[in-house]
Amino acid sequence: MATMEADERLVPLSLRNMSYACRVLTPRHPYGTEPLVLVGGALQDMYSWPRLERRLTAHTTLVLMDLPGTGSADDLASSAGFDVLAEAALHAIDHLEADRVNLLGASYGAPVAYRLAQSHPERIARLLLAGATPRVGPRLTAVVRHGLALMGAADARPADESTCRAYARTIVDMLVNGATRHEVTQGPAAARLLERQLMRTSQSAALRYAACHERLLDTDLYPPGGITGVPALVFTGEHDCASSPAENQAVAATIEDCVFVLLRDADHMAHLEREAEYADLVTRFLRDQSVRDLPYCTPAPAPRHPRG
Repeated sequence: MATMEADERLVPLSLRNMSYACRVLTPRHPYGTEPLVLVGGALQDMYSWPRLERRLTAHTTLVLMDLPGTGSADDLASSAGFDVLAEAALHAIDHLEADRVNLLGASYGAPVAYRLAQSHPERIARLLLAGATPRVGPRLTAVVRHGLALMGAADARPADESTCRAYARTIVDMLVNGATRHEVTQGPAAARLLERQLMRTSQSAALRYAACHERLLDTDLYPPGGITGVPALVFTGEHDCASSPAENQAVAATIEDCVFVLLRDADHMAHLEREAEYADLVTRFLRDQSVRDLPYCTPAPAPRHPRG
């Protein structure tokens, strides 16, 4: 279903015998910037951004993807990594005949976007990364391994509802910071929404989520060499504990002349908690406007690029 501001088309895609798809939302009165390709998190598909897409398509064409292993797409082989997903994203951009795009990678989508910008900088007009971390920390690693163990146990006997709910709340506490939830705009509401979503997740979908998260473990998520020649913005919520501000800043430091900001009163799920400010930040960057000293952002030090 198209938004009021945009026309919609669904584009089927195929790469390496894997079927996947993207949605293209074209505004009826475009601003004139390059299309924005959004690669979302492991718990998201191309229909997971309804409120944000309404705001963004007032200004730009928006492309949302179900890459292999997510949403309606075919499964991704366990041996395949983020390079294959970056290849699939580039294939979609080629199929859409877009010479250059703006690229937003959020959470699980950030390593995909990073690789694409690093390997094909001439195709990326602007790069935005939200909720990025160089390597998954011990707390999130423990949460993921617990989930993988539950999935393994479920092969023999489905986990009871209380066990599933307890684990769902553990995930929610990582994504919507349980320690600072009272300081996060819409934090309790976002937590309730995520818990309901997780409790409604089918066994097959849960296994796919587990496979996505397992791909994150015990590896450096960003290839060496950094990125040059691409205007870039890295941001997250100031209370993010799934990918901390320091971890996001470390990713920003690998990108030449990258801008790094923190959204006030938000955490890893900033797109749900502060969707208007999230959309405004993205739109400003796409329009080459300053994103420093915004009232909804907290002061953040400029990332120090390792080359200088």
